[in-house]
Amino acid sequence: MIGFDASDLRRAVSATVDQVLASVDQPALRAVGFAGAEIFRDEAKRNAQSHAKTWTIWRNIIVKRLDEESDRSRQVYLVTVRKGSFGGSDAFYWRFVEYGHKFVPKNTKVSKRTGRKIGWAAHRRAAALEYGTASAPAYPFMRPAYDSQKAFAVDAMTKQLKLQLERNASR
Repeated sequence: MIGFDASDLRRAVSATVDQVLASVDQPALRAVGFAGAEIFRDEAKRNAQSHAKTWTIWRNIIVKRLDEESDRSRQVYLVTVRKGSFGGSDAFYWRFVEYGHKFVPKNTKVSKRTGRKIGWAAHRRAAALEYGTASAPAYPFMRPAYDSQKAFAVDAMTKQLKLQLERNASR
């Protein structure tokens, strides 16, 4: 019977992991995370460009760092569209473009008694359906960006991590 003691190997691996974690500081992790998110943002902008009319969605695709989910050992980034209220310069309607939507006819019925518009049945049906009907097709730009650029984002993050490790090792 052959015996093998793995405690020395376990200590060596643990020491190596500790050295790597010590050399990767928070600014390095931020740079690595942003390098990957930037790939997705750029591809989403390229996808949105193909259906651009006012360029509002294209201008509002952003990378956002989530402070509440990020800490010293983990950085979380979100690629999203800046969305504000109706009438502003933000692209509040980006989900309608991404997933499609139902056209709702203009409400023209007026009550003789109150003088107000009536007949919100079409609006209630549209709200119940929420997204995706044959009325307005979807022109997705976020999901295809993620699906097509996963490998490139990992490569970019790996290269950035290597640069950050070399930078920290030279100190």
